Amino acid sequence: MRPFDRALLAVYTFFLTAIFVLFSAVMLGWTTPQFLLRDLFYPGQPEVFWTLMAILILAGARLFWIGVSRSDRVGRYVLLTESAAGQIRVSIKAIENLTVKVVSQVNGVKEVKPRVVAVSQGVGIQLRAVVTPDINIPEVSEKIQTLVKEKVFEVTGIAVSTVKVSIEDISAHKPRVE
Repeated sequence: MRPFDRALLAVYTFFLTAIFVLFSAVMLGWTTPQFLLRDLFYPGQPEVFWTLMAILILAGARLFWIGVSRSDRVGRYVLLTESAAGQIRVSIKAIENLTVKVVSQVNGVKEVKPRVVAVSQGVGIQLRAVVTPDINIPEVSEKIQTLVKEKVFEVTGIAVSTVKVSIEDISAHKPRVE
């Protein structure tokens, strides 16, 4: 969500909450908000009422559109190069798939779930892994970090600023050897 849309959502939510609080206060018998609401919606000043309603309807429509539209395209690529001929981009999903392939080849890793984040120095990768009980976790984690950094740079040319490895679980069952 863009900063404009976040600000719009904050203002819209605040305004609706304030209106609901005022209406609730009137329903509970507090008469002071009635004067504020009456002045705001006074029939002698329809331009205030209709301007406010138009703004609320447009803001609501914009927020609804953001909620139902697919925003996968925004920020899901890392820019490799830009020249007069155009841009070369690599999708975050492609980097995640490459990371899964690299880490799956490490002995002792049963499962891996990557999360790639675009940063100013390239990408940052967070890995959650499940390993077998017969490995040395610090050694394997260091090996994973080195392999991922090297392979992602080798294949895509994108610098990997950090590789954070979190061991989620140690599997009770060793993988079958065939």
